[in-house]
Amino acid sequence: MDRHVRSIIFLFVIALLFFATGISGAESISAGRAPEEMSLDQAIRYALEHSPDLQSSAAEVRRREGVAITVRSGLLPQADLFGDASHTHYDHAYPPATSPQVIRFNDTIYTGGAELKLLVWDFFQTAKELRAARERIRSAEDIRERRKQEVLFNVANLYLKTLTYNDLADAAQSTRKSLAALLDQTRQLVEAGRAVPADVLKVSTRLAQVESDLATLESGRRTTISQLAAAMGLEGRLPQLVYIPSNAKKPSQPENEEELIHEAIAHRQDLSSQMHETKAASEQETATRRSQWPRVEFRAAAYGYTSASPISSTGGKADDAAGDWAIGLRVTFPLFDAGKRRGQIQSAVAQRDLAQASERKLRLDIEKEVRSALAEMESAQSRVRATRQSVAQAEEVLRNERLKYEAGRSVINFVLDAEAALLTNLSLLRQAERSVSIASLLLDLSLGRIGPAIAGPP
Repeated sequence: MDRHVRSIIFLFVIALLFFATGISGAESISAGRAPEEMSLDQAIRYALEHSPDLQSSAAEVRRREGVAITVRSGLLPQADLFGDASHTHYDHAYPPATSPQVIRFNDTIYTGGAELKLLVWDFFQTAKELRAARERIRSAEDIRERRKQEVLFNVANLYLKTLTYNDLADAAQSTRKSLAALLDQTRQLVEAGRAVPADVLKVSTRLAQVESDLATLESGRRTTISQLAAAMGLEGRLPQLVYIPSNAKKPSQPENEEELIHEAIAHRQDLSSQMHETKAASEQETATRRSQWPRVEFRAAAYGYTSASPISSTGGKADDAAGDWAIGLRVTFPLFDAGKRRGQIQSAVAQRDLAQASERKLRLDIEKEVRSALAEMESAQSRVRATRQSVAQAEEVLRNERLKYEAGRSVINFVLDAEAALLTNLSLLRQAERSVSIASLLLDLSLGRIGPAIAGPP
């Protein structure tokens, strides 16, 4: 029986360790610890949790919610408790508003009470202010979603740029290997008297140029990785990126430009945010104008007085405490404020006009962004088709020039030119393939439909 118990305990410990190992990767990302390797999907999820831009947007939403709560309190009852102690000395007269029946007062009086205040009518001034505050909350929520899309685009864009640098470096490495093999072959031909020593120098010079290009590509890759870490909100060194092979999108049928513009106008969160800002400015202007109208409040209060010795009065019973209460309506009519409200109205009108102008400008910018993104997409797809044909031709030319040079029917210059042409076309092809993906992301961003699914499977 003890052996069976020990076996069960052992199996339970093994299962627990296996479960903990399986969730360690997810816990490392959620806890802010970057894993040793990072895919695009992991980079996006990390950015959504740690991006400073998204954290600032979320804080702005909470701040505006607090403002709305403050404004809403003006429509609800408000009660205050108070207490004070006062010492008076009257030798020749009664205190103001004192009943003539009172024959004696204590010098030290302690007062306590409660006051209740409730807004009855202000021509919907406070209600308009509350509507403006709620519109600003919706605006902040929409702009937070737009910032999320921009963060997703920046992370994916920089990630793809890093892949582009990696692709270009791979192409340069392949060319370097080819040139190194050509250098060995040229040296053998020189030793055999079938080539001149200047050919060795030419190949070495081209090989040194490729080495320089590799150093430049490495510098650009490191800079892009630093930008990626900053966009993700990752402090410290970025983990090793899990590179994926280039998988350019197949050229698709061009979408209708006007339909895309209408889609962007309907779905762009920043435009929706600006529309809420315009509504908020309009509501605030109305509320500011209503501040010139009368205001009615209900007030109720209860007061209690006490002292160290009894309070006596004519015909009354001596006591050490007394109480009063009051209830009524207060009407406030603004009479003269030295131009304060007039300045507030002018400022509110200008804020409304500014919001309307910003909304119109944003609509025009969205239309421009969609047209530009669509043009870039079509251009990138055309470059992919053209460079694929150029790469195939450059490979064929290089193969022929090598055969001619080995047979002594050509010179090394033609071989080097063919190598350079192939490297150039390979680089252009890799950049064009990545540019299709980036252009697709840019089009989705301009349409307002970009989301975490852009990473695809991890």
